[in-house]
Amino acid sequence: MNKSTLLFGIMLASTALSANVKAEENNSLKTINVIAPLQTPAVDSLNVDDNLNITPYSDSADSFKSLPGLSAGRFGGHGLEPVIRGQSQNQINVIDSDAYVFGGCPNRMDPPSSYLDLESADVLTIVKGYQSVLNGSGGAGGTIIVERNTPKKLDSALGYYGSADAGFDGNSQSWFSGAQATGGTDQAYVKATARIKDAENYEDGNGNVVRSSFAEKSGGFALGITPEDTHLYAGYDFKKIDDALFPGAGMDSVLAENQTFRLGFEKHYANQLLSLINVSAYGTLVDHVMDTYSLRPNPTMFARVDSQSDTFGAKLKTDFTLSDQTVHSVVEWRRNNRNSDKYMGMMASNVSNLQSVMWPDITLDEIGLGLETSFILSEQDLLVVGGRYDYVSVEYGRANDVAAASGLSANDLYRQFYGATAKDEHEHNLSGLLRLEHKLDNDTTLYSALSRSVRTADATERGLANYTMMMGNNLSWVGNPNIKPEKHHQLEAGVSVAKEEWDTNVSLYANRVSDYILRDSARGQNGILVTATNADIYRNVDALLSGVEVEGSWDIAQNWTLSADATYTYGENLDDDMVLAQIPPLQGHVNLAWLASDAITVNQGMRWATTQTRVDTDPTVGSGLDVGKTSGYAVFDFNTIVKHTEDARFIIGVNNLFDQTYANHLNRSNISDPTQIQVNEPGRSFYAQLKITF
Repeated sequence: MNKSTLLFGIMLASTALSANVKAEENNSLKTINVIAPLQTPAVDSLNVDDNLNITPYSDSADSFKSLPGLSAGRFGGHGLEPVIRGQSQNQINVIDSDAYVFGGCPNRMDPPSSYLDLESADVLTIVKGYQSVLNGSGGAGGTIIVERNTPKKLDSALGYYGSADAGFDGNSQSWFSGAQATGGTDQAYVKATARIKDAENYEDGNGNVVRSSFAEKSGGFALGITPEDTHLYAGYDFKKIDDALFPGAGMDSVLAENQTFRLGFEKHYANQLLSLINVSAYGTLVDHVMDTYSLRPNPTMFARVDSQSDTFGAKLKTDFTLSDQTVHSVVEWRRNNRNSDKYMGMMASNVSNLQSVMWPDITLDEIGLGLETSFILSEQDLLVVGGRYDYVSVEYGRANDVAAASGLSANDLYRQFYGATAKDEHEHNLSGLLRLEHKLDNDTTLYSALSRSVRTADATERGLANYTMMMGNNLSWVGNPNIKPEKHHQLEAGVSVAKEEWDTNVSLYANRVSDYILRDSARGQNGILVTATNADIYRNVDALLSGVEVEGSWDIAQNWTLSADATYTYGENLDDDMVLAQIPPLQGHVNLAWLASDAITVNQGMRWATTQTRVDTDPTVGSGLDVGKTSGYAVFDFNTIVKHTEDARFIIGVNNLFDQTYANHLNRSNISDPTQIQVNEPGRSFYAQLKITF
C-alpha cells in the first residue's frame, strides 16, 4: 500500500470518528435515510421522456450532448463517446439498471453508451465527478446511470398500458419507431419493448455527405412479481447495429450486437436493523465485427477484426442501521473477458490470415465493497462519509498465441515495446469520499468535498496487441502490461441557490491524478523501448484536471423561462509540462422556453463552444491525439411540442437552423493508422415525431 493510500485511509477514518464524537457530545446525532448523496450541483436526475426523447438522436451519447457539462466525441453516425470533466472511456461508469456492458470494438466503435436504450428508460442520472462510493469502482470523471422504474401498480383485475412512437429526421433520412406495453395485475406483470431505427448518411453545413448510415434494432421483455414491498424480476434485452459507417476510421462496423440477461430481487423492511435489500445479477454478451471491404468500394487493403466482450456481474445493496446510524452498503463482483483477432487477405473472399491477436483473451475480475453514511451535524450541516475497497485480478489467456501473418504474439509485442510480458496481476485499490453540505439559508446550500478514486486499466490499455507495418513504418498500437491504476485525488466546492423565480448551481473542482493512463506516441520515453512516433503506447504520468461548471434558469416573464449553462475544463500533463489532448473547450447551452398554452411549448436553443487552442498535435513531442485547434461555433435549434391530450404528443423542429458547418473538438483515430480525423456535425435538419400512450 503506497503512502498516499495510507494517508487517505487515516484521514477518512479520523474524520468519521470525529463526526461521531461531536454528535455524541451534542447529543444530537440523527440519521438521514438516503441511498445516494443529496441532490447537488454535480448530480442531475432527469425524467428521460421529458428531457431527452424530444429531438432525434443517433445513440444515447448523441442525446447527452444536450445536457449541462456533457460533450461527445464523434467517430461516425453511431457510437459517439461521452465526455465529462475532460474524461471519457473507462474514466466514466455507464450503468444500465445495475448492469455494465463493455464494447466489443478495440477502437471503440461501440462504447457502452451506444447500447443504452433511452426510449425504454425512465430516469437518467448524470453524476459529474466522484460523488458516491456506491456507483462502482473508478468513475472519477462521472457516472451515467439509466434506471427503469418498477411498473405502475395495476388493479387486481388483469390490465395493461403502454405507448407507441414514430419519427423522421430529414437530414439523415432517418426513420425511427417503437412501442412498449406492460400488462398484468397488482401482483405480477410482463413488459415488452421493440424499436427500429434506420439512418442514411447525413450532410454537414457545406452540403458534403458524411459517411454515417446505420440500421438498429432493439427490444426486450421483463417478467416481475410485485407483492407488497417486494419486487422479483427477470429480463432480457438486445440491441443490434448493422452496417454502421465510420468516416473517422479505416474500417466500418458490419455488426455490433449486445444481449443482456437480468435477474433481481428487492425487498423493503419495516424495521430498524435492515430496511432494504437489493440483489441483482446480469450477463452482457457483445459481438463486434469490423472490416475494410464489406461497406466500402474499392478498398486498398482487406482486413477484418472479430471481437467479443462478455461481462458478468452480481451486486448486493443494503440499507441497515448500526448504532442508530443508517449505513448504505454495496458488495459487487464483475468479470469482463475480451477476445479479438485481426485478419488480413488478398481479397474479400479470403480474409483469413491471422495478423494480430488484438485482445489476447484478457479477463478482468473485480470485487468491490463500499460503505456510505450521512451524519447530521446540526440543522444546517450534513457530512457524507464513504469508503470503498476493490480487488482486481487480471489474466491473459492467449498472450503467447502467434499470429501467422506477422509471426508475432502479444507477448512479443509487449516485449518489443516495454521489455515485459503479460502476467497475472492483482491490485488492492482504496477509494473514499468526504462531503460537507452547509445550508446557508432556506434557498442556498454550500458544499465541499474531498475524494480519492482509483480506476484500473482496461483490456486495451493493458493488453491491446495490434501489429501494423505500412511502407516500412511501425503503426502498431500496443497496450502496456505494466500499467498502473489511476489514482484521482479531487477537491470540489460549489453552491446551489433556488429562489422562487430563478436558480443556479456552480461547481469548481481540481483533480490531481497520480499514474494517469496516457495514450501516447512511442518515442523512447522512460520505459518505452521503441522510437517509432507513429506507434501508440500507454504509460503513466501525473496529471491535473480542473474546471468550473455553471448552470441556471430564470422565469423572466409569465410563461417564459431562460436557462443556460457553461463548462470549462483544463487538462495538463504535469510530467512533461504539456497539455492533455482531447479536452473540450469552454462550451454550453442557452435555451428560451415559451409556454404558449397548456398544450403548446416552444423552445429556442443555442449550442455554443469557444475556440480550443490548448492542443497536442505533434507525435514527435506529445501524443498527437488532437487534429489541431478547433474553431468556436454557435448553433441554433428550434422546436414546438404539442400535447393535444394527455395521451398524445407531437413535436416538430429544426436543428442547426442556419446550416452551420462545425465540428466538436473531440476526434478519434483509425485503429490501423494513427492519423487523427475530425468529423463534422450534421447541417440543418427538420424533424417530426409523434408519441401516443394508451
